[in-house]
Amino acid sequence: MEKIKSQFMKRRPLQLWISLTTFVVLIVGLILSLQPWRTISSVNIDSNMLTKQQVQKYVGINDKTPRWRVLGQTTFIAHQLIKKDAKVYSADIDLDSNVVSIKVVENISAGFVKKDGQWYALNRQGKSKKVDNPNGNAPIYSNFKSNAQLTNTAKTFSQFELSLRQNISQIIYSPTKDNNNRLKIIMTDGNTVLATLKTFGKKMIYYPGIAAQMQTKGIIDLQYGAYSYGYGSK
Repeated sequence: MEKIKSQFMKRRPLQLWISLTTFVVLIVGLILSLQPWRTISSVNIDSNMLTKQQVQKYVGINDKTPRWRVLGQTTFIAHQLIKKDAKVYSADIDLDSNVVSIKVVENISAGFVKKDGQWYALNRQGKSKKVDNPNGNAPIYSNFKSNAQLTNTAKTFSQFELSLRQNISQIIYSPTKDNNNRLKIIMTDGNTVLATLKTFGKKMIYYPGIAAQMQTKGIIDLQYGAYSYGYGSK
């Protein structure tokens, strides 16, 4: 019995040292992974509607922020950013070494449509909500007979660059005998674009380049090709 007790007493210090060593290794490993002495060196922000200062204020990250506050917290920080501002649709935050990159996807207003005397605002997903009147910062949709066509057109519009979106005043579903899916797009610069539902997204991006080469205001036909002509010349 005394022998067993003696062996047990000998093991206790050994087990204690093993536990203590394991604890120390874990603490050292945690410190090395968090590296509390390191700070963020720069913050890169990709956003159209929000300024760099606004985004940094919302997320609480600048070039003096401790790195450990961002490490492993990027998803949580992105959710906080979305909650802070209604203009934010989604956010992606990446930590690479000491550099934080934040890409903000804005909750774009895709336009307005009037149904049965009631105005509706469309978001980037083509979903609608009641509003009193259009606010003038997005196009008016008209003559669409299908909700699916309207939704898809609104989604496509939302993918355009800001400068192109701001130059579109009206999007009219305007079918003809030759083109049952024709769209007539009224631009704020005085031109009119003819396009189709299927190619609206792919071809509309060429508008700025074509418009810049036009001598007078007129029609830019993107239905089956890409050409332009002045009003009254046909």
